[in-house]
Amino acid sequence: MSNIARLALFFSIFFILGIALAGAFEYIRLAVDAAAAIPAGPPVQLGQFTGALRKIVPLILYCAILMGLSYSARRGIALPAAILGVFILAGAAVLGLSLGLRSLEAGSMDAPLRSGGETKTLGSPGLILSRWDVTVALLGDPGKSGSSRVISIPGRPLIYQETPSGPDNTVALFRNGASSSTRGLLVDSALAAEQFETRLNRGFLPFALYGGAIILLLSSLRFVLDLSSWPLANLFCGALVFRGILAFQTFMDSRSVQTFIVAFFDHRIDSAIISPVIFTCLALLILLYTFLVSLARRGSRIGISRQSRRQVRQKRQRKQPNG
Repeated sequence: MSNIARLALFFSIFFILGIALAGAFEYIRLAVDAAAAIPAGPPVQLGQFTGALRKIVPLILYCAILMGLSYSARRGIALPAAILGVFILAGAAVLGLSLGLRSLEAGSMDAPLRSGGETKTLGSPGLILSRWDVTVALLGDPGKSGSSRVISIPGRPLIYQETPSGPDNTVALFRNGASSSTRGLLVDSALAAEQFETRLNRGFLPFALYGGAIILLLSSLRFVLDLSSWPLANLFCGALVFRGILAFQTFMDSRSVQTFIVAFFDHRIDSAIISPVIFTCLALLILLYTFLVSLARRGSRIGISRQSRRQVRQKRQRKQPNG
């Protein structure tokens, strides 16, 4: 019982720290984007912040479940208790976080998170922005919208724009993007978050069915954390498997797959239950496999123990004197 309490404490602390770190990084990213805009954007607003944080809620959930399962494996918590405990903790955490973000968004969406007026535009007249082979020189004040500029593109004559057309946000050309792997992970997390939000808007039951199914699937993968005697290697394998599950989740939730499955069953099933049913069936198959493997290992251990006892008895009988 003490191990379960420690698991609950560990999961709660890790989930809260994950939310805090994710919120800090998202706020810094939004603030930097606003400060780097030409002209500078407004301060980060509450609705903008909660919207950005909502997109990485599935990523936080996946990491918390993975770390919770790893902790239960290192502590030697029984498999059924670990899976059930992580399932309940993760379900309560994602439900509470989703409802909390919704209540924040129901408040003042345009309220700035930091007081102090408008963000000051960086740079002065003559500011030059360059990336790759494209160079833009701002002739006017960067803080004023529609300032004139000169654009240099290789192989073309200089372009002078007295009044630029389109959005006056030059920094869009010069912002460093994330790597392809990180970008793909964030995109999948945002798509999964969209599914959570859509089903929460439909009601508590659709949200609980979908969230419970994906959490059950993730919790059933506890056996991955017992593959070897090296916890770090098991954690790395678990991270790879969880990344595949996230990609599989977004694949099953895609419109093309949903349309194909509904058409295959001649529109006799509701598209809202397709993903939960598939996730639950996979989780049950994994749990059945884990149970059978555990049963086989227990039987082999019992057989080895009986054989060792038989060998001991035979040695004792040989040592006894005849007669």
